[in-house]
Amino acid sequence: MAATAFCMKQYAMVLGYATDTLAAAALQVLPPEPAYLNWHGETLPAAFVFAPVPEQPFSERLLDLLASLQQQLDGTLNNQTVYLILPEYTEPDSSTLNTLLQQLMRRFPGLLQSDSCRVFSHGSAGVLMALNAAQQHISIQGNGPVWLVAADSMAQTSVLDAYAKGERRGVPSEGAIALCLAGCQSGVTLQFSATDAQPATTAKSAMAALFLQLAAKLKTPLKQLYFPDSGDLQVTEQWLEQYQHLHGVVDSETWLMFPSYATGELGACGGLYRLWHVVQAYEQGRITGQAAQCELSAQLFRAVAVFAFAEAGLDDKDV
Repeated sequence: MAATAFCMKQYAMVLGYATDTLAAAALQVLPPEPAYLNWHGETLPAAFVFAPVPEQPFSERLLDLLASLQQQLDGTLNNQTVYLILPEYTEPDSSTLNTLLQQLMRRFPGLLQSDSCRVFSHGSAGVLMALNAAQQHISIQGNGPVWLVAADSMAQTSVLDAYAKGERRGVPSEGAIALCLAGCQSGVTLQFSATDAQPATTAKSAMAALFLQLAAKLKTPLKQLYFPDSGDLQVTEQWLEQYQHLHGVVDSETWLMFPSYATGELGACGGLYRLWHVVQAYEQGRITGQAAQCELSAQLFRAVAVFAFAEAGLDDKDV
C-alpha cells in the first residue's frame, strides 16, 4: 500500500540565532552574525535565546523556550495532537522527565490535553520516531493534523564546561520548533524508516548500523543525505569513518546536507529543524528524488528515514 503523503501546514521557530520564525527560516540563505559568550573566563562561540543562568533548572529553561514558541502560535497548539520531542531521559519511569511534564502541564494546561498526544524523550533521534508515528496517525485518522514540537538547550553548566575545555566544538545553541503535518494529495512520503531506542555501544557502531540499513534498503542513489552535524569534529568523524558503508547509496550527484551549521547545536530541536529543511526543500522543488535523514543523539539513540515526493494520482515507486 502506498504511504500517505503529508505536507507542512504551519510551522514556528525560536532559535538562538533567530528568535522569530521568519528569521529562522532565512538562516540557510542569510548566515547569522557570529555570537559569543563569556563562560568562566573563556570566550565561546555561542547563540542562546536567553543568557545562560548557571543555577537555572534545565526544565525551567525548556519551558521558557516553549513559552516563546507558544507566544508566536497564540494558543494554536491547545487541544491538538502534539508529539513532544525532548532531550534524552533514559531511565525507566524517569522522575526528572515526570517532573518536567508535570511542570509543563501546569504552565501550559492546554498543550498535552488530547488523548492522542505522545512524548519522545530520545533527543534528535526522537524526531524521526515521532514522524513515523505521525505518519501512521495521519493514515488512520483521515489525514488529521499532527504537531511535532521539540525543545532543547545547550545552556547547561556541564555542556558549556565541555565547550570551554575544548572537549566539544561548534556553536552551542538552543531552540523550540513546532511543525504541523497533515495528509494531502501531493506531498512528502515516508518511504522507509528505522529506529533504535536502545543506546548503542559506540557512536561508530551506531552510525555503521544506520548506513548499512540504508544500503540494504535502497535501490537507487539518494539525491540528498542529511546529517546531524553542526560543526563538532567528533560528530563529523562519527559519520565520515563509516561513510564507506553507503557504497551504492550515494554517488557524485548526491548532496550531503548539514543544515545545523547555520543554527549551532540544537540537540533534540536540531533533528526537527533538519526535518523542516527536508520537507521545505521538497515543497519548494529543491529535491526531486529520494532524500534521507540520519539522526544519532548524544546518548546514541539512532534513527533513519527515507523520503520522496508523491504527486496526486501517482503511486509511490519502490524504494
